[in-house]
Amino acid sequence: MNDVVIVGAGPAGIAAAYEIVRHGVSVTVLDRLDRVGGLSRTIPHEGCLFDIGPHRFFTKNEEVRQLFADVVAEDLVRVPRLTRIFFRNKFFNYPLTPANAFFGVGVLDAAAILGSYATRRVIRAMSPREPESFEEWVTDQFGTRLFHLFFKCYTEKVWGIPCTRIGADWAAQRIKGLSLTQAVWNALFKSKHNTIKTLVDEFLFPRLGAGQFYEKVAAVVRLSGGKVRTGCEVIQVRRDGFRIRGVTLKRPDGRKEFVEGRHFLSSAPLTEIVQAMTPEPPKEVIDACRQLRFRHHIGVHLKLRQHPFPDNWIYVHSKDLKMARIANYRNFSEAMAETDGVSPLTVEYFAFPEEETWRRSDEELITLATDELREMGLVDANAVTSAFVVRSENAYPVIEIGSQQRVHTIKSWLDRLENFLPIGRCGLFKYNNQDHAIATGLLAARTVLGFGKFDPWLVNIDAEYLEGGLVK
Repeated sequence: MNDVVIVGAGPAGIAAAYEIVRHGVSVTVLDRLDRVGGLSRTIPHEGCLFDIGPHRFFTKNEEVRQLFADVVAEDLVRVPRLTRIFFRNKFFNYPLTPANAFFGVGVLDAAAILGSYATRRVIRAMSPREPESFEEWVTDQFGTRLFHLFFKCYTEKVWGIPCTRIGADWAAQRIKGLSLTQAVWNALFKSKHNTIKTLVDEFLFPRLGAGQFYEKVAAVVRLSGGKVRTGCEVIQVRRDGFRIRGVTLKRPDGRKEFVEGRHFLSSAPLTEIVQAMTPEPPKEVIDACRQLRFRHHIGVHLKLRQHPFPDNWIYVHSKDLKMARIANYRNFSEAMAETDGVSPLTVEYFAFPEEETWRRSDEELITLATDELREMGLVDANAVTSAFVVRSENAYPVIEIGSQQRVHTIKSWLDRLENFLPIGRCGLFKYNNQDHAIATGLLAARTVLGFGKFDPWLVNIDAEYLEGGLVK
């Protein structure tokens, strides 16, 4: 019998396995994909390396940063961050530079932005109340005009729902510490201290793609006696009362196999793993699962015979384009490109399963991405030499108003299980970054190792739980 079974070989699962084998305990990691890293894996194609989407590594947590640096070792590179926003057929610096923004939107819009912001601050001062939606939160911080110009289109493109239905807590988490005043101040008087995470201008990266870190960690796990099995899809979780007995998986050859364990961790989508349990959890838990939604991700990966832009990635705020973001991995690490004259690009789309974009064939998506790049003036005719598509289901938890109460219902029941802990972005239904996912894996591992009771749910976007000294 395995001491620990981990469902999911993404950042959280691989980090947990690393911590477990480091203390001489047996572990088996199961993942339905053919390689480790989850949404942070790297895929080779015709001499190039493609991440699923752009991933930068930046963290406030010193332990996680040191783990990343130690594992990547000689392959660690520091990457200057260059990101821009494509809006109204123009490129805007991100973070904000006043001259670029002023001349980009024009005098009238610039004046309207400042007036709208001032008006909102007066309203906020006269009638203070906590914002409930993403729209209310951003309007408070940036004004109504800037919200409609820069935030609304991109956010609704990514999440597929109106900004009035997205929770304010998600906005506060993702744009924490930033307002129009702070953005302008940062642009005019750049500070070396208390850098707002949204404005970080340098990040760490593995030379051969984001997935190189997880491949290296998985190699350590295997060398230490742990098992990392890919191509194995968990289809059922068996429990006796409030104790998990094991999981049934479907192997690459199609046969089923039952894997027993003493402890179980899972970074699989929270709703899927709970609904896979037998006997079935209580009705209110199942109902809560069915009311939570994930957003699917599509990466159209293009090998180009040119260098289309110098940015690491570009946010696409244009209403006329379906794409949300473009990344050029050559600008992360030149080693990800086959030769000097080649750039590996990913064009990202987001969709629910019922949407037309998700139902398109791979060929149609490649044509769409290529046409939109040409419309932006970034790609020459016949620049694309090859392409492929990666579809990732249940990639992003949709933080709608009311979703936190549903998660609380599920968590309250899961907390009663004696030997099961969810981890990671999808496992906890928390929209976090790589470093936070890694931290949840480390915490859960230390819990099953008996070092204390560390709650992965308490890892927040600033990693304050970890910085408080509980992970050592």
